[in-house]
Amino acid sequence: MATLKRPSLGTDPVSGWAYYALHEASSYILKEYFLVGNYQTCIKNSFKMHDETKRIVDAFDKAGRSLPNKDYALNHSREVSDWCREVESEGYHELYVHSFVGMWSAFESGIENTFRDFLLNDREAANRVSTLFGEGNKYPIADWPWDREVCLEIAQKIESKAKSRTANGGLEFFDRLSTAFSWLGISLSADSSVKAGLNEANRMRNILMHRYGEISQKDAEDFPTFGPWVGKVMPITRGDFDRYYHGISGILIAITNGTARKFGQQG
Repeated sequence: MATLKRPSLGTDPVSGWAYYALHEASSYILKEYFLVGNYQTCIKNSFKMHDETKRIVDAFDKAGRSLPNKDYALNHSREVSDWCREVESEGYHELYVHSFVGMWSAFESGIENTFRDFLLNDREAANRVSTLFGEGNKYPIADWPWDREVCLEIAQKIESKAKSRTANGGLEFFDRLSTAFSWLGISLSADSSVKAGLNEANRMRNILMHRYGEISQKDAEDFPTFGPWVGKVMPITRGDFDRYYHGISGILIAITNGTARKFGQQG
């Protein structure tokens, strides 16, 4: 989500409207996933930044020349090198947090945009969703097709409605999304590792966004992985990061497959 350029996709936004938002989200998420590796390489290459700067300063001194702003260059290079070693000593936790938040942001946008596109293009789905708001609501199916902004407004409310209509919808995020997508005529299925990774990723997103990453007793009760870190910030490891990515990417695949089944494009 940090990129200035939107991805160029092979999916046509008009004829492939049912898949376009999913494809776009997947592109952003994959970029965030691999961005960590690029940053790690840059950080490792900067471990000796201070040593290299000092070598250049010493060479200038021996040649009887003065390097402009040499004190600033030495101090700055030391700060950078120290920071790089600190990031490495913490297992690159900061990088994993930034990339995970970026992936989750792209994921949320992709889900909402998918809801929006179905409300724009699928009258049957729009009718089901309209009934969720009760009689006399501000989104009557008689006014369909709704404009794009109205569809996005409705899309932003679907997940919260699914949460209240799903058993344990606050914890079982996969099930909550399954409820929401059922209103679009899409059934979701995935293996247990995808569901577990997605559910935990959703809780970690809330922990990072609302509690600076500090694990509560309730978090630990719901997710045993968090157990050792109650009252502390849990360092996100490569394993955690990969598990969250697996959950996020897995649900997008499940939605894509469910969409294909809806339109009879696979068995």
